[in-house]
Amino acid sequence: MSIDTRQLRYFVAVAEERHFGRAAQRLLIAQPPLSQQIRLLERSLGTELLTRTTRRVDLNPAGELLLERGKRILFELETLVADVKKVGDGLKGSLRIGFTGATTYGLMPRVVRETSQSLEGILLSVSGEMLTPQLVEELEAHRLDVVVLRAPVPLANIDHVIVASEQIIAAIPSNSSLTTKATLTFDDFADQDMVGYPEDSAMSHAISARFLEHGLTPRYAHRVRETSALLSLVAAGMGPALVPQSVRAFNLGGTVYREVEDAPTTELAIAWRSDEKSHLVERFVTLLQEIVRDEQKEKTP
Repeated sequence: MSIDTRQLRYFVAVAEERHFGRAAQRLLIAQPPLSQQIRLLERSLGTELLTRTTRRVDLNPAGELLLERGKRILFELETLVADVKKVGDGLKGSLRIGFTGATTYGLMPRVVRETSQSLEGILLSVSGEMLTPQLVEELEAHRLDVVVLRAPVPLANIDHVIVASEQIIAAIPSNSSLTTKATLTFDDFADQDMVGYPEDSAMSHAISARFLEHGLTPRYAHRVRETSALLSLVAAGMGPALVPQSVRAFNLGGTVYREVEDAPTTELAIAWRSDEKSHLVERFVTLLQEIVRDEQKEKTP
């Protein structure tokens, strides 16, 4: 036993109009085939649904039940078709997004806010304070869909686009003697116990390479994964740290910032899997690029 959706739609029209002629006009079909389809439906279900008279049509108890449930089913089908199309067009769905370090505090809140305004059908699940190696691993394992990380992105199976370049600056304890200088050099850190990111991070690679160019080897007292923890150690007087300029968005007392001569820059990138076919990812990456571009314009004097 089965119910054809076309027959169900025909039945609902007849049941609501209580008249075959008016139902036929509403459905834009002739009355004889409409009557035939209703009889086939009753035969398929093994019960009469309608009581027919020369002037009107009344519903039997079985017909009342089918009208109530049938309208609900047709509505769900229409909604399902619309939702499937929206998902296919990238207008609806869920995305898992990962953010590296300092972008957790400046960029991530803005992305969540503007996505809810511009792409109302998209539900974001966000993770922050992640290093580039971890973000790449989560992306490859299909646990994240789009990530904001520090370049370079070495894997061939991940596509990315560079969206910003940040200067690396120094975060210094407010009671440090280094605060007396308006601008620092790499030589200023030669005798300092420093706070830094883990050795496998993109930030650590860029900083170590520049120290090496100056013939220096940084001395780290502490290495931490989270930017918030790193700045907390700086504020506690554990030593200076070299950080991306965007950490200024993290408002923490006990810390001052200084520019560093010949400091390297770090590139910010948006990355996703190369085999990703989702229109939703495509739309979100485009929006994310626009958000980062606008944020960079606002920071430019």
